[in-house]
Amino acid sequence: MSLLRRAAALGAATLVVPAPAYAHTGVCTAPEKLTTVVIGLIAGVAVMRPWRRTMRTTARGVLVRLVIPAVIVSGALATTACGGKSAPARPATSARLQILEPTPNQVTGADLTIRFAVVGGTVVPATKVSGALRGDQGHIHVSVDGALVSMAFGTTQDLHGLKSGIHAMSAEWVAIDHLPFRNRVVADVLFQVR
Repeated sequence: MSLLRRAAALGAATLVVPAPAYAHTGVCTAPEKLTTVVIGLIAGVAVMRPWRRTMRTTARGVLVRLVIPAVIVSGALATTACGGKSAPARPATSARLQILEPTPNQVTGADLTIRFAVVGGTVVPATKVSGALRGDQGHIHVSVDGALVSMAFGTTQDLHGLKSGIHAMSAEWVAIDHLPFRNRVVADVLFQVR
């Protein structure tokens, strides 16, 4: 197979075979870009086999077989979701989150109402999940024993059917896009269900 045909096959493979950059939409983070480049270069070099001995192997021929994969990977990155963009910085928040109920070591029933206080922030309704991210707007993700159980779009949230025993509750103030702020804001409490 000629060098030109291999380059064409490698170019077609980058469009057909999913690479890390194709696995998501939006912008790529630096590690995702690096992974895409490394995997693409490894695949390209493997296809071009610059170490292969042929009758007319020259230093120039080996160099060409190393450069072509780099050019193809660069082109593939320019046409993927990465496209040279970097992930926007997460906003920071000055808000503080407090769990008012249950209180530490409180004994509750299987059904309880959690009460929160958000100081320096506004809890927005579930319908507001788009727009500019602001540090003073968001909602609360509630986890019990490490599992997400609720998203609170207010300062109270009902939980039902908790099993008896000691539970660890964690609440996190998150942005309207459901992702944490640059400086994570988390409140925790241990309580018991009887």
